[in-house]
Amino acid sequence: MAREDRQVATARTQEVKAALKTQQQRGRISPGYLLPVLEDIAGPWRVEVSNRTTGTTATVPADGSVFGIYVGESACISGAVSSSRIWVNVNGHFPETGCIEPPPAH
Repeated sequence: MAREDRQVATARTQEVKAALKTQQQRGRISPGYLLPVLEDIAGPWRVEVSNRTTGTTATVPADGSVFGIYVGESACISGAVSSSRIWVNVNGHFPETGCIEPPPAH
């Protein structure tokens, strides 16, 4: 991940966390609610949001959504939100899934 991309992504994480917290408090944690909120923060960058799943094959539905915001050419702000928790990380692109973290291997 490029240093500049990492710095820009890190600088935006607090804004992302605050927006997710607001949506969580409103009970609006599905992809349809989160996508426009994250797109407003991301500006020109691409955003992906999908339903949260669990299990090694990522097929068991879970509460909330996962998201990825592409920052620059090499960084991501990624994470998830559920009714009880918010995760926000800065990372590089995952080869399998882009900015959304792939399911754990078995």
